[in-house]
Amino acid sequence: MMSTKLTPPLLALAVLSSCATARAQSGIETEGPSSAAVEQLVRQQAARIQALEARLAEIESSLAGTPVRAADAAGHPPMSAPDAAALVSRLDRLEAAQPAVPKVQWAKGAPEFSSADGKAKFHPRGRFFVDASSTGGSSTASRNLSGTEISSARLGAEGNYGRLGYVLEADFAGDAVSWKSAYGAFEHRLFGIPAEFSIGLRLNDRGMDGASGVSNTPFQSRNVVGAIIIPQHGASDLGVMQRLQGEGWHAALHVSGDGPDEPGSGNGALAYTLRGHWNPVRTERTTIHLGGWGFREQIRGTARAVRGAAIGGTFNDNLRIAPGRVADADRSEALGLELAAFSGPAWVQGEWGARRLHGGEPGERGTFIHRAHALGAGWFLGEARPAYSARSGTWGRVKVGTPVSEGGSGAWELKTRYESADYADLPGGGRGSAWTVGTNWYLNNWSRLMLDTVRWRARQPAGRYAGDDRGYTVNMRFQVSF
Repeated sequence: MMSTKLTPPLLALAVLSSCATARAQSGIETEGPSSAAVEQLVRQQAARIQALEARLAEIESSLAGTPVRAADAAGHPPMSAPDAAALVSRLDRLEAAQPAVPKVQWAKGAPEFSSADGKAKFHPRGRFFVDASSTGGSSTASRNLSGTEISSARLGAEGNYGRLGYVLEADFAGDAVSWKSAYGAFEHRLFGIPAEFSIGLRLNDRGMDGASGVSNTPFQSRNVVGAIIIPQHGASDLGVMQRLQGEGWHAALHVSGDGPDEPGSGNGALAYTLRGHWNPVRTERTTIHLGGWGFREQIRGTARAVRGAAIGGTFNDNLRIAPGRVADADRSEALGLELAAFSGPAWVQGEWGARRLHGGEPGERGTFIHRAHALGAGWFLGEARPAYSARSGTWGRVKVGTPVSEGGSGAWELKTRYESADYADLPGGGRGSAWTVGTNWYLNNWSRLMLDTVRWRARQPAGRYAGDDRGYTVNMRFQVSF
């Protein structure tokens, strides 16, 4: 039987001949290389194909145990059958070992190490904030301050093995070292619902801003609800937390005491915090957030029970609204409400909170209430959207579609917020409010530049800054968080 297989040179000549015939029949003249040059190029390509076919046939014959050819036209030495078999064995071993090789990812700005089966993970955590601030317009010269600072330099680690996880973080800023997170967590099911139980020091679950890390909030500081409607021992406390997490809802109970550095010379404080959120609307484009929280605490020790409001940012301490003082406060209760909506590139958020303290001078004991509320909105430009965690009802990490680190333009966010703090019911307490407008430039998923311009107003009944005062503050920040 006659073979129908054409050798590469004959095939090339046949293609060249047919192309020439077709061009002649069409009567079209084209500019370009001569037919002789094209024929030479085709012959060279055909020779290369022939050499590769010879090499492949040599390897196949070696694996089959048949005699091996001599070196091919390209000069490659022949491969013996034992060498070919050893090569195949080596490839088999590499393929078999590949599933057991640990994996490393860099998507979060730092390496994340994980086992081949995905059960064990570990990655370093950290952040640093470099801030600049300038205040003017105040009628009191000591309030018109400008300066720079590293407001946060945090290092830590996070990991898990199966359902058991841990977080450890310390902050190196403000001429002091303080623990921010140090807890272990165990994922399980409670009443058939996914749940998490944790023990140790962690951020308490208290409002959308209050339960979010400052690395994720749209503004450089939490709103006044998250900042001042707070237990005596602060935003992070040592205790146990049980969370239930469903599709678009969660509920958490936190029983906590003092921080890790409290002296052992007396009884510690004790607080019970309860929070929940629900997403009645949750589509690919639109999400509605409803939430509420409250806490009840026993106040002990000599630490102040109320914190002042940093109405113009965290740098200028002279702008803090005086919270007043309740003598011999022994307990407090608080309540907060949350509402937020996310639609495409836009978001709107509102929070309200109030705290009632019990105390006072002997013979004048009573209840004293301070309140706060905030309303904010934002709009994203570019390939990014507001980041929201439906699992915990908190702000998440913005994902940038075209990072600057990859030659893109990043993403821009325009934002505004109004907030108010009222301590007038407390002895010596003041009032304050602020309008903030600004922008965030997200360079990538883990770094951003922030600009907040604040127009503030403060009213104090007495003291160094007594009276009604107004001014403006410009705050800038460069942030890296991983």
